This record gives sequence, structure tokens and C-alpha cells, in this order.
Amino acid sequence: MNHSQVTQTQAEISRWVGFELASQAFALRIGCVREVVPSASFEPVPGAPPFVLGVSALRGRILPVIDLHGRLQIDSAMAINKASNCLIVVDVAGESLALRVDRIGQLYAFEAGRIKTAPSVSAPGTDDAVSGMVVFDDSMLSLLDVNALVDPIGPVIQ
Repeated sequence: MNHSQVTQTQAEISRWVGFELASQAFALRIGCVREVVPSASFEPVPGAPPFVLGVSALRGRILPVIDLHGRLQIDSAMAINKASNCLIVVDVAGESLALRVDRIGQLYAFEAGRIKTAPSVSAPGTDDAVSGMVVFDDSMLSLLDVNALVDPIGPVIQ
């Protein structure tokens, strides 16, 4: 085994699905993402929390649709395309749900050692959602923990 092979096996590669919210770059670990839907429709659900947009019928299943603007307390007025309904379908605790985002981004693969600890400056209820950050030459990527995003939502997805 040569030196480059040893280096590659020692460096754990972390893979993420990227997306945008109000021109900010975010990503979810690829293992929790079931599918990406560039355009979908949904129906509102009376009495749901403000960040629950409704439900969507995808591939024969009815899934709750969570608006990440509301969940992360990001101003939706800054959304790139307010009419867009890009969804990322994720699996959490054996359940599937859809997360509405402004734009689907790219797939990321980088060494796990590049992930930095996120500062604790977020609003109550969102502080555990950002699990880390990766800084690139000209941008920053916030890594989200899907379990922390969905945990406070509990009863909506049951």
C-alpha cells in the first residue's frame, strides 16, 4: 500500500445533500435523505403549527411538509423563489416527511475533519439543528441534524 492509499483510508469522507434557504447554503447527511423532489404540491392542514405547510402525496404516501424557513426561524421574505416547492424527503425514526426548501443544491463530499463546531447563537428551539459548519474559500455550509430538526415536531409526524 502506498502513501496516498493510506491517507485515503484514514480520512473519513462525509457525504451531504445541499440546498438553499434565503440564499444560505445548508446540507443534510445523505444517509437520511430518501429522495429529492424539485417540484411538488401540498394541501394545508387546519390547526397545524405555522412551520407545517400541510401534506403532500408522493409515490402513494401522504407525507407532512415542513417549511424549514419557519422551523429554523429564517425570514421567508428572502426566499429565492417563493412559488417553488422543492422538497427533500427524509427518514426520521422510521417515518418519512418532506422538508420544503428554496432550491436543491449540490452533493457534497469532504473529509469529516473539515467540519467545525457551530457557534451557539441561534434562537431557542433551533440551537441543536445546526450540527456543524464547513468553510470553503468563498462560502460557508451549515450542516443540519435532521433528528434535531424534527424532534420538536413529534406529534405532527405520528
